[in-house]
Amino acid sequence: MIHAGPIDDSLLRLQPFHISEHIWNGAEDRVLKVRKATQSELCGVEILATIQDLLQRAVFIGVAQISYFLVENHLISALVERWRPETHTFHMPFGECTITLEDVAMLLGLKISRAPITRYATMDWGALVERLLGMTTPESMLVGGRLRMSWIDRHFSNVSEHIHSQEQLERYTRAFILRIIGGYLLTDHSSSFVSLRYLSFLEDLDACGQMSLGSCMLVNMYRELCVCTNYDHKEIGGSGILVQLWAWYRINIFRINLYIEVLMAFFYFYNRWNYALYKPREETKDKIVKYRKYFDRLKREDFLWQPYLELLPTLPPYCFEDSQVWRSTVPLINFHIVEYHYADRVMRQFGMVQHIPAPPIHPEKLHDLSLRGKDNMD
Repeated sequence: MIHAGPIDDSLLRLQPFHISEHIWNGAEDRVLKVRKATQSELCGVEILATIQDLLQRAVFIGVAQISYFLVENHLISALVERWRPETHTFHMPFGECTITLEDVAMLLGLKISRAPITRYATMDWGALVERLLGMTTPESMLVGGRLRMSWIDRHFSNVSEHIHSQEQLERYTRAFILRIIGGYLLTDHSSSFVSLRYLSFLEDLDACGQMSLGSCMLVNMYRELCVCTNYDHKEIGGSGILVQLWAWYRINIFRINLYIEVLMAFFYFYNRWNYALYKPREETKDKIVKYRKYFDRLKREDFLWQPYLELLPTLPPYCFEDSQVWRSTVPLINFHIVEYHYADRVMRQFGMVQHIPAPPIHPEKLHDLSLRGKDNMD
């Protein structure tokens, strides 16, 4: 009888609970539902032009220009099957690779260094919304420190109503950023709400520009990937857009088989794909099997270790001003979520020779931390 492995389980200790174990044992294929909010009216050239200066102060101008596009559930699901929660890397036939702080900075233009996103997680949420967004929120729109995003769409869709003072513009910008956070950066499993914990960091937009929102988003995505290696989970939150962009930029088949190839429209890499996203998609039941077989045959030359080098001269400075931390092995923090960034396991992604990495430093109990306990206790 063939054993699926690993032969030595000193590293991959969670194999009995991993989705790959279920696949090997003949379980039914699982396709995750990738959570992402519906397209908002808070977009468009007019809005970006109106609040461009404020978005630049908050270092949010890059991610604000992402076009709305579909995320392929089958692709994300097949990648999750390759994700290992013990190492925070995708295990491919040629070795390990992962989504790093560099990818977040290059693809989204978000800050990845400076102050972490953490503080007390409870406050008077209604008062916070009224103070920072300038409107009273009905209780029906607030659920456990989360705001229904349809309320944001209803009150902030028309930018012309919010341009009569600097204070109004700043309030509108906060609502705009909050909608992006809940829409496709830190999406929860409802796809309808956004946590107001993040609104508290938008009070001073200049200070917001010094916060590490990029690492906050990456650690949240790590947690979602880790949790979804459990076969019983049927949906994934976080930022499916980041995972898909990462795959498009680093895996050759997704670069070659574009329906339409276009040049970058703005500064950032994702805009290269803005008009290539509406290719008719084959949503057949066995599509995940096709992705799985492709990853099984993936060779080292099929993976782009440094896909961003050719476009570095086109980027604004803040995309690479924190490059000194790209190779750091450090814990990333988003309130109760703490996950390690193991750059030392993927040194080829930084143009370096891969050494034998140290064993991961990651207490498995960190995956069990939540905000479900008493206030100021958990």
